Amino acid sequence: MDLKLTRENFTVQKPLLDTVNEQSLELDYVLPDYCPEIFKVLSCRIYPSVAKRSLTGSKLGYELTALIRVVYASESGEISAVEQTLSFDRSADLGASVRQPVVYIDPTVSAKSCRVVNKRRVDIRGVISVRVRASCDEPRQAVSQAKGGGIQLRRSPVTYPSKKIFITKRVTVIDEVEIIETKPPVGVVLRADASVTSAEKKILSGKLLTKGEAAVNVIYIPEGGGEIERISFDLPFSQVSDVEGLDERFDVYVDAGVASCNIRPAQKSEPAKLECELGIDISCLALKFESASLADDVFSTEYAAEAERTECEIECVPTQINETHRTRTTLTYSEGEIKNVMFACAEAGSLGVVTKNAAGECSVSGRLVVTVFAKNESGKPICLDADAAFEHPLESPVCGCPSSDIRVTVGSVTYNLTSSNAIEVTVDLRLRGYLSESKPMSFISDIALDESRPVERDRDCSLKLYYAETGEKPWEIAKRCRASLSAIIEENDIDGEAVETGCMLLIPIE
Repeated sequence: MDLKLTRENFTVQKPLLDTVNEQSLELDYVLPDYCPEIFKVLSCRIYPSVAKRSLTGSKLGYELTALIRVVYASESGEISAVEQTLSFDRSADLGASVRQPVVYIDPTVSAKSCRVVNKRRVDIRGVISVRVRASCDEPRQAVSQAKGGGIQLRRSPVTYPSKKIFITKRVTVIDEVEIIETKPPVGVVLRADASVTSAEKKILSGKLLTKGEAAVNVIYIPEGGGEIERISFDLPFSQVSDVEGLDERFDVYVDAGVASCNIRPAQKSEPAKLECELGIDISCLALKFESASLADDVFSTEYAAEAERTECEIECVPTQINETHRTRTTLTYSEGEIKNVMFACAEAGSLGVVTKNAAGECSVSGRLVVTVFAKNESGKPICLDADAAFEHPLESPVCGCPSSDIRVTVGSVTYNLTSSNAIEVTVDLRLRGYLSESKPMSFISDIALDESRPVERDRDCSLKLYYAETGEKPWEIAKRCRASLSAIIEENDIDGEAVETGCMLLIPIE
């Protein structure tokens, strides 16, 4: 017996690492001499980011930075702010040395505290949780054709990513922005936020060209004091990245997000300007898909057949996500009445996994930190915080059990005083990224025929009669009768994957 098998190569995603590392931070901060003394801390925020990363063998190294900003009030009610940046070198072991792994590093603040030691000193402690996910492509083989020994194959079409490229680039945007004449010069920056509002991509001769704009919002105390002011402006960015092997045959998914935002008043500048430094992370996932017909079931019309199987998760074409969500939350001042609101803001916290309900609809959940700076009935500054949860039903259709790589950014934040001590804050969010779906599949990787166990057949007849029920599949009929699938389809003019109505079929016996 001469059994010939043809195999085809395909790739699956192999998880390497999915872990959460915790980094504690401690800061004993003494105010500079030019800062007013602390009477009350209004707000303490920690902004973590990953400054750079490297891969040596199986060891992933990265630099974790944390910008700490403390906003406080003096005894006279003057609002001021100080900030400090801490850096930590961290590493993670992927468990194997692989080429071009897909790596995501997502830091979030899981705990923080700020204690006033004396009028010029604060003690800040916190914990940053860093989720590190890594995967790589793993080659597999499956039987696509077989000849000899009466072998019969059922083949299923499959589309899979034959090649994957993942890169992350940091773009540093440094610029000076002139403050418009209607706004006073900046004295103390209380808050600076930035988010990418547009990002375009273009592939040209192995290079990835990315350009876009980031919207910057600055809340500040004017030089010499006064009421809180707000200014907004856009900063363009662009990046040209060499990407080995990238061409127009790839499906390219690009995401850009602001990792760091440092804004300060320019010294001795006329007219008044702001010095801006943005760190923008650009991530690119490029996938080249191919199709194949692979065997997922087998039998022989002559001998007993044994099959080895490979179980795998086949990645589908990612679903691009670009949606908006509006959420509302109410903050209450329990120590008196609110005289007026100075400003409201919000920042995105941790993002949950994508979940699917019984109807097959998917949603993504997350958390926000909503902050309101106001004055009470005595004219003293106060700060209200709320940790708000949100759940967003995804408009984009999905079919499998998806995992997500979705970035949430805060757009506009508006507020409304609903009573003398309550504020309703409305936050507009943008969710961008993609859903990476996979489907469990099983294919045959090898076949062996046992010649010592021939199939018992009645060779005195060339045809058998078989009554097929409605919906019965020709493959199941052929397997049950140990007959040729193609011969059954040809003899009975079957068109489709199943018998439409119950009928009598002719089964050729070879």
